[in-house]
Amino acid sequence: MRIAYVAGIFSLIVCIVMLLNYWQLITTDPLDNKSLKALVEKFQDDNKNEELKQDIRNLDLMARNAYFTNQWQIRSGAYLLIGGIILTVAALRIYYASKSEIEIPDRKSSESDIELLITRRWILYTLAIIFGVALLGSFLSVDHLSKAYVLTEVEKDDERIPVLEIITDESSEAQIHDIQEVTKKEIQKENIIEAPAAKQEKEIDEIVETATHQANTETAIKKPENAPPAFPSHSDLVAQHPSFRGPYGLGISGHKNIPTSWNGLSGENILWKVKIPLQGYNSPVIWNNQVFLTGADKNNQSVYCYNLRTGELIWEHKVSGIRQTSSDEIKPTEDTGFAAPTAVTDGRYIFAIFATGDIVGLDMNGNRIWAQNLGVPDNHYGHSSSLLTWRDLLFIQFDTNDAGKVMALNTSNGALVWETGRISKISWASPILANFGDHMELVLSSSPQVAAYDPETGKELWAMDCLSGEIGPSPGFLNGVVFAANEYANLVAIKPGSPAKILWESNEYLPEVASPVALHDMLYIATSYGVIACFDAKTGNIIWEYECDQGFYSSPVVADNKVYFMDMDGIMHIFSTDKTMKLIGKPELGEQSVSTPAFVDGKILIRGYEHLYCIGR
Repeated sequence: MRIAYVAGIFSLIVCIVMLLNYWQLITTDPLDNKSLKALVEKFQDDNKNEELKQDIRNLDLMARNAYFTNQWQIRSGAYLLIGGIILTVAALRIYYASKSEIEIPDRKSSESDIELLITRRWILYTLAIIFGVALLGSFLSVDHLSKAYVLTEVEKDDERIPVLEIITDESSEAQIHDIQEVTKKEIQKENIIEAPAAKQEKEIDEIVETATHQANTETAIKKPENAPPAFPSHSDLVAQHPSFRGPYGLGISGHKNIPTSWNGLSGENILWKVKIPLQGYNSPVIWNNQVFLTGADKNNQSVYCYNLRTGELIWEHKVSGIRQTSSDEIKPTEDTGFAAPTAVTDGRYIFAIFATGDIVGLDMNGNRIWAQNLGVPDNHYGHSSSLLTWRDLLFIQFDTNDAGKVMALNTSNGALVWETGRISKISWASPILANFGDHMELVLSSSPQVAAYDPETGKELWAMDCLSGEIGPSPGFLNGVVFAANEYANLVAIKPGSPAKILWESNEYLPEVASPVALHDMLYIATSYGVIACFDAKTGNIIWEYECDQGFYSSPVVADNKVYFMDMDGIMHIFSTDKTMKLIGKPELGEQSVSTPAFVDGKILIRGYEHLYCIGR
């Protein structure tokens, strides 16, 4: 009975507190603040006043802080109230069920019994109504964050001035709702009940500030100032080395005068060599005079930009402050690390992704345009799928143990354009773009499928079950045929279509990590056990094979009528693209490397374990 009394009183107190919170929330709009409106109006007249801008931000964050605190109190109170009522009823049930009838009490008058019964009923009815209203109120709380302040620009007297607007369209509401849900989960994870008041306020402020910034980034699509208006053309891309394995990710470079001899220890044909601050196994990408790569460890993530001519570090962007959507710990293996995926550039922006699921878009001067977290990939080696762009889309292959998917983000603002789920297992391969003349296809390798998608819509165009195991190599492409391979599986040539069909397959030489490359009706494979093989791309027959002392993780690249294979000891094996095997040279880098080289006219960029090398005559 004492438990019933205590639980009942507790429930009544929680009920009253919830009703007061609910009343406060429905009668006070935290964003409809006269002081805030006054500051906004003042800011429109004095838009360069940084102190005034900060006051607006502080007041806005204070309002959002109050909102999230009330939401947490009401939701938590609902569960406490339900628990208290259940405990009260259970205690009373046990009490009356186990009470012994020692004696029959004296009977009171029937009128007294009726009055007592009526009184008890009214008490029960009143309490039930109060509890019901409290519970209903907790789930009908006004969602003030369906409105969000966004800083935009308007024309006024031939000048663009910033204006704070309220976004209320359906797409924005949906995106802000997603941010609210994630933010509330983050607040719950911080164990706010046990935290001191000062710590609680600080933690909520940090969470809400991040959510507010994310909402502004993801709902207010605002192109950066001075951004080039158009995406690069085909000729722009092939004139550079913009992505992993070059243009479209195919492993084919159109650059000429590529050196065939060097020595990293003696300095022969080494134009410059710089130490990279943070480790990474990604490859360099190049646009004009800028060389980009990334590095990361458990606590740091960075994007680097070097001068192609001198090796000077032009800028470094430290990737931090991105709202995390998961608290899972990142534990990649040493041979994958925290920065395995290669960045990509389209000449307007540079994009990078890390093992944490953090992805960032920067302008060519290293200024952040947008950033977000895709969630920690459920990946027992570490995420290593590289990025790829086409027109104004950024493609991400995100195949994990949980599920497979491919997505396209808008390059200017990071907004999700499309996302397609995949029937696939975990994969470390990277996407390629295959040109079929009248259309482009985004092709991905995984287990069990090699599949192609419409790059503009994400619609699956065809799929072929032909691989198995843990997929590392990316696909190859030549003359309308897709090539895919994996160790302990098969090497297959696929003719896309509806349905797609296998032209030929082989299981004699198979790569574990290095991707196949095809040119002039020849297909080149490099294995992790040190064998290089050249196949007839039309028939699958082996043309020649060559055995090396070390295996290959770096993918082969065709450039200047030569094929460049770099083994894990940093030795480059250079062959002619003639059908007769012709070894041109075996220059040494002087340190180990697993990264795929990048090419520009007259130069090769190679990332070793510690240094970035620029090689040229």
